[in-house]
Amino acid sequence: MNLCPAPKLILASTSPYRRELLARLRLPFDVTPPEVDETPQDQETPAHLASRLAASKAGVVADRHPDGVVIGSDQVADLNGESIGKPGNHERAVEQLRRMRGCSVTFHTAVSVVCRRAGYAQTEVAQVRVVFRDLNDDEIERYLRAETPY
Repeated sequence: MNLCPAPKLILASTSPYRRELLARLRLPFDVTPPEVDETPQDQETPAHLASRLAASKAGVVADRHPDGVVIGSDQVADLNGESIGKPGNHERAVEQLRRMRGCSVTFHTAVSVVCRRAGYAQTEVAQVRVVFRDLNDDEIERYLRAETPY
């Protein structure tokens, strides 16, 4: 009998949050940083950016691990058609939340699965619309000091 080992599951990410989410499935997996340039292209919509980055991350890692099943993901916030990236620091987080307060923001979350050995690649995007409360500056500051989401 010729038994093939199950392909290795690989998360193409540096995100501790994505690692934690995948760990909830209680499946063994490896993590490999994808090293993908996340710069938006000219005229690229937020949904397309999320999709392209997820597919690129999964594809780059799948090229290095052709026998693995690779998961790549990205999320882009969309404020009136503008891609809003990760703030990176406190000052930019304050500015982003000031711009978003009282507004509707769509979060485009893309997930891509690639297995080179099987010739499989698929990317899907889900959108979630969030309406931000009209927070005052003190509320924004308290939130950022408590959560530090950057």
